[in-house]
Amino acid sequence: MSKKDNLTNLLIQALIWILLFSTPLISSSLNGVPWGDIIAGMKYYYPILFIFPLVFYANYFLFIPKLLFAKRSIWYFIANCIYVYGLNLLSGKYLSLVGVDIYLYDKGMLWSYALGITILNVLLILAAIGLRSQQRNAQLEMKEKENQRILAEQELHRLKSQLNPHFLFNTLNNISSLIAFNQDAAQDSMSRLSNMLRYVLYDSAGMSVALYKEVEFMRNYIDLMKLRYTDTLHMNIALPTENSNTEVAPLIYISLLENAFKYGASSQHPCAINIRLEETDQQLRFAIENTIVPRGEHSKASSGGVGIDNLKKRLQLIYPNKHSLDYGVKTSPEGEVFEVVLIIDK
Repeated sequence: MSKKDNLTNLLIQALIWILLFSTPLISSSLNGVPWGDIIAGMKYYYPILFIFPLVFYANYFLFIPKLLFAKRSIWYFIANCIYVYGLNLLSGKYLSLVGVDIYLYDKGMLWSYALGITILNVLLILAAIGLRSQQRNAQLEMKEKENQRILAEQELHRLKSQLNPHFLFNTLNNISSLIAFNQDAAQDSMSRLSNMLRYVLYDSAGMSVALYKEVEFMRNYIDLMKLRYTDTLHMNIALPTENSNTEVAPLIYISLLENAFKYGASSQHPCAINIRLEETDQQLRFAIENTIVPRGEHSKASSGGVGIDNLKKRLQLIYPNKHSLDYGVKTSPEGEVFEVVLIIDK
């Protein structure tokens, strides 16, 4: 239960007792009773009024959580009847001790008094049930949110454990291909891979990273992949170079990069991949488009991953109602291209 809810709860209780204990004073004053007599009479009616807080808090702290919420309604009703009856007996004994004999009063007045006491007790019991129920619902809601957060973290770790081997599988195949014809490039690739693995194993362990680290990771990945397509692949890259500390989920863009190279890069025919990441005060917009190479030319090293489906699940867990992911084929001056646009609201 939040501090705001607790404060509201306490204010409601304070208001109840202020109204209850000030009513006899205000009523007597409006009826013309001198204040001296009102103060002198406080010893008669104020001890009786303390019955009501006893009824309220016995329900609030004991009867409601232990009986009513435990679905023992009959025992709850019996406990209240016995408790309220016992308090009324004690109040009668107290009045006798201070010299008030209630049996000397008119029977109609006694019945009215008893009815008023009963109604007030019922109202206070209902108020206790309402406040306690509100408190329990708030606690259950907080617990549910915490459970959802834990489940979301577990799901994210599971999805990332799927993503990381997929990425390693692709990259190691690329390096394996480079070793056969360009050892210098292979060594450079190993250095880049080392930096990328450090990011995957350590920096991406948390729920978020600074955007500039994610951009550095993407640049390393792109530079490594470009080595395989030096003669055929044209790339237009626009990634922010400033040290943006905007927080973003780690490895959120890698599946889009992988797919762009998988379906848009060819070592046999001219191809193109365009990448742009834009940051505003309200959102991050990542757009990537690639030419569509014939199916037989899809990179075998990129097969077998979780791709877009994985990304959709991660986005739904991390950015519910704060993202949009659109993709499809569109026509450009170079012909048909596949475009993906991911927008994340800050």
